[in-house]
Amino acid sequence: MKVSIYRNYRFIDKDPLIDALRTVVKSKEKLTNGAASAITGIAAGTFDNWFDGDTRRPQNASSTQVAAALGYVRRDEMRPDGQVVPGYIKVRDIDPKEERKKMADFLLRHSQRKPRKRKKKANGHG
Repeated sequence: MKVSIYRNYRFIDKDPLIDALRTVVKSKEKLTNGAASAITGIAAGTFDNWFDGDTRRPQNASSTQVAAALGYVRRDEMRPDGQVVPGYIKVRDIDPKEERKKMADFLLRHSQRKPRKRKKKANGHG
């Protein structure tokens, strides 16, 4: 197993990004994992694994989706010693009930796609 050690972004157990996301979801927005899931489209189990489970590094696409759906963008800070501290700032207010409806509509629209038609194989015959 290879262990990467970074000079400016260090952590032992979990990526500090998880703590920043927890602050947004739990402290600032006061959401349960289920409510955050309904708004963001990210599975409640993903939040469970981030906050209380074994996930060490969340996927960038997932963390960005969560932040954006809740009205936040990533804004990291750098300490004088060069250490990067991940964080988020709020850029728009959301109405959780309205956002749940929007996500439900989005999922409904995108889950009703028609299956693609496959080309018939000629099996070597023209």
